[in-house]
Amino acid sequence: MKSPFILENQTEYQKWRDHKLSLYPINLKKLSVSFNNKNIDNDKINKLKDIVKKYNFAIYDFTSELNDNHLQNFCTKLDLINFVSNLLADSKGISTITDQANTKSKLSGIEYIPYTNKQLNWHTDGYYYPINTSVKSFLLHCMLPAKSGGENILLDHEIIYIYLRDHNPDFIEILMQNNIMEIPKNKNIKNSQSIIGPVFYTDEDGFLNMRFTLRQQNIIWQKNDMIKQIKDFIYSFIMEDNKYKFNVLLKENQGYVANNILHKREEYTDGKNKRLLKRLRFSKRIK
Repeated sequence: MKSPFILENQTEYQKWRDHKLSLYPINLKKLSVSFNNKNIDNDKINKLKDIVKKYNFAIYDFTSELNDNHLQNFCTKLDLINFVSNLLADSKGISTITDQANTKSKLSGIEYIPYTNKQLNWHTDGYYYPINTSVKSFLLHCMLPAKSGGENILLDHEIIYIYLRDHNPDFIEILMQNNIMEIPKNKNIKNSQSIIGPVFYTDEDGFLNMRFTLRQQNIIWQKNDMIKQIKDFIYSFIMEDNKYKFNVLLKENQGYVANNILHKREEYTDGKNKRLLKRLRFSKRIK
């Protein structure tokens, strides 16, 4: 079948679009699968994969606490083995996410504040990576929730694509240009290079991917008369109270896996113990 993501293939796009939209609305509980730590059932793994195939994310929960080895094993069951590392991840590709606003650290001679309890605006993971080493999927696991807040809001990037293409196909043509969005080089990092690429692109398997952020600083958009219109349309859609967004407040031993969908996180307040999550990123999709 021809790719529905080529603008000329309108017939294929219409079939794919109609099927995608027919999946909504759906109750969030139907996108969740429960697992027993002692026996990760293959049928349930397949059920989780089937949910991801339809919605590009799925929620899971376990009966008791998972350590790092358990998380790795779970990812392996999902065929997620090629992790994408970053400066804050350990040797297994696992990043520990907790509020470190009052702890300045040094890494390669650079001072930074990696994580805080402030709101994280809409973005896809690793939007600052080149597409040949991009993040295609990730797992976010809750070890300990916040006292209040910290809700994740999720939106399938394929829905954003449909919304834009149906309104104006020229929006998609612009967003698939290879020089549309640039992350400038970091002057504090030796040999740092600017990263230039598209917002939407298809990978070697023909799947649609997105790299995007609503942050205003250190983002350079190509000078184009339609860029502001496009950004306004995206912003208006994701700010609407629509049936395509899912609000997820992760509990202890709960998490979600995703094919790098668009997401944000609300501000939170810690209790006696700090909110603690684990994250793994991968170079392959969940299939």
